[in-house]
Amino acid sequence: MIIIALAMVSLLAMAALAIDVTTLYVAQGEAQNAADAAALAGAKMFATSGFTSVQAGAPPPIVQNDVCQSSGPGSTAAANKQAEAAAAQNKVVGQPAAIQTVACDFSQPANPRITVTIQRTALPTFFARVLNRTSSTVTASATAEAYNASGSAVQIEMSGVKPWLVPNCPPSNTGAPNANCPGNFFYVDAANGNIANTGSFVGQMITLSRVTGGNTPAADNFYAMSVPITPDAPVCPSTNPVECDDVGTDPYHDNIACSSRYKFSCGQTIGPGQDVTVFTTTGYGVVTRQGTRCLIHASGDDSVNRGQDQFDGIGSVPVTITGGANNPNAALRSTRNISRSDSVVTVPIYDGRKLCFTSGGVTTCNQNATIVGFLQLGITETLTGPSRLRGVIVNAIGCNPGAGGNPISSGVAPIPVRLIHN
Repeated sequence: MIIIALAMVSLLAMAALAIDVTTLYVAQGEAQNAADAAALAGAKMFATSGFTSVQAGAPPPIVQNDVCQSSGPGSTAAANKQAEAAAAQNKVVGQPAAIQTVACDFSQPANPRITVTIQRTALPTFFARVLNRTSSTVTASATAEAYNASGSAVQIEMSGVKPWLVPNCPPSNTGAPNANCPGNFFYVDAANGNIANTGSFVGQMITLSRVTGGNTPAADNFYAMSVPITPDAPVCPSTNPVECDDVGTDPYHDNIACSSRYKFSCGQTIGPGQDVTVFTTTGYGVVTRQGTRCLIHASGDDSVNRGQDQFDGIGSVPVTITGGANNPNAALRSTRNISRSDSVVTVPIYDGRKLCFTSGGVTTCNQNATIVGFLQLGITETLTGPSRLRGVIVNAIGCNPGAGGNPISSGVAPIPVRLIHN
């Protein structure tokens, strides 16, 4: 009987300790989830700030500590703030996760990393107290990066691209001029896919107008594109949000207002006989503005104060975003340094040649264009007039003609963000 009693006590003790071990195991998993979410949110700021495209020596210089700061909690750097906010949305044993440290790695400017460590102390134990262990601590770390693949041997492909084909000609820069855009220069080097002009165009304002007729495109122009909407129709908002009553009325409109599922890729040909073509049909100025207002949640034209998200510090880097009054996520309204915005869009870049010609009053778009990169823009407002909109240049990514293999960035962002598992 004594042996049985001892055995029962031992079994009960082992079962009790197993409960505590299980509790710690669950807490460790929750802490890791919080660390993963915090690291990804912090790394997203590398992309939306334009940091991955700005190279050393670019005017104005980007201050690394404005984007990410190696420190404990409470830093005002953009990535740190997003990491803390994301961590707090996750709970570890019933309490919001708290960041212990943030470490920033700028050793690869086009591939910056952030490591976030989460720690939850004073975890209560229930049965381990018989061993004089009244509390425990769990710690978890995660590393995430923003990856600019410009000039790499990796193929680039993405969806959600807006139907605006932009010349490879920044509105203002110094350096070797692009012969297709007299007096202007390059976003990306088409020969190797590298970022051109040290990325000094990031943070600069650009006003875009649609090319009409057989006019020669300039740096501040774009060709409207006809993009397939079948078999996978764009993912559209409800017609209830601001300025979205026209969703479903025109494919071009919907490829602006909605998220297209058609995938664009580096080296893709655009033109006659291809999946995607350009057009200069008149009468699409209103459609462009209508679609863009729906996209950015703006209640009108000619102002940045129509409820859309605000882009701060234009003319410098890093670019920061403040949620507007019409942001679909009420928690982001009036919030500074948000990490995503519907106003941030991706457009393809081509070499800048004239694609359409007018003869006898008839315009024919009979020239092919090759995608040499992608540009990320933050749309700040629409402007009355023929297809005019204004934005800030957030990022660029260039296509290496020799790239191959499985493509990256199959989502909607040209600068993917991913966890790094060491």
